[in-house]
Amino acid sequence: MDRRIEALRAFRRRHRLRSLEQDGRVWRYYALGEGRRTLLFLHGMAGAGDIWFQQLEAYAERWRVVAPTYPATGSLEGLAGGVWAVLDAAGAPSAVVVGTSLGGLLAQYLAARRPERVERAVFANTFPPGHPEILKGRRMAALARWLPERLVLGAMLHNARRKLVPAAGGDALLAYYLEEQYTRRMRKADVLARSRAVFETFALPEPRMPHAVFEAANDPLIPPRARADLKARYPEAFVRDLGAVGHFPYLSHPERFNAALDAFLES
Repeated sequence: MDRRIEALRAFRRRHRLRSLEQDGRVWRYYALGEGRRTLLFLHGMAGAGDIWFQQLEAYAERWRVVAPTYPATGSLEGLAGGVWAVLDAAGAPSAVVVGTSLGGLLAQYLAARRPERVERAVFANTFPPGHPEILKGRRMAALARWLPERLVLGAMLHNARRKLVPAAGGDALLAYYLEEQYTRRMRKADVLARSRAVFETFALPEPRMPHAVFEAANDPLIPPRARADLKARYPEAFVRDLGAVGHFPYLSHPERFNAALDAFLES
């Protein structure tokens, strides 16, 4: 078995998930490290807090690191409320926010709504709100409401095997993680709730804090037009193209992702 798969399993054994209730839903999250400043990691559609395990372990020596898993709340406002509650529970009045995909959209929302709590922001493998290329997926998401759970998750697993894993160079850890998510850990309710958040639109004021855009040259989920429009929307952003690493570089190519994050944090 791939040594990084063993490392993921060891991480889960070693670190306890914490939990809190916000607006009637249970939020589970990891909080590691004793640093004076906080790094908050926000996952995407297919993830959970532990998808960031390589970053959590890498940065816990210098930072307080926090990574929540979203419950099935179907709005960015609901997700933001839970994130603020998690940060409050972790004793963090503010944080450097690192979000990917849906998490990158959420990071933009947090920076727009509560800039005083966002010290810096990373928008990774993501898109600006309401982008027409992303909104094309609404019809499929609407259809998923009427399909059996096994078909919805099965279709997502098929897409992962056909597109997402090959784009990451056939990475074994990514293949293992997505298979686990779609066969054992996620439910249809999670997919539908997260999809609703993906399709939300909101106004984007100019960010007050330093911000970065991380992208992959061959991202199979974020079309080139969406990537270009995100950079155009943030002309002052620190930009890093991580190369042909697919949609999950923090999991499949953590050394590249962490190097880009280090460069941004030091800029």
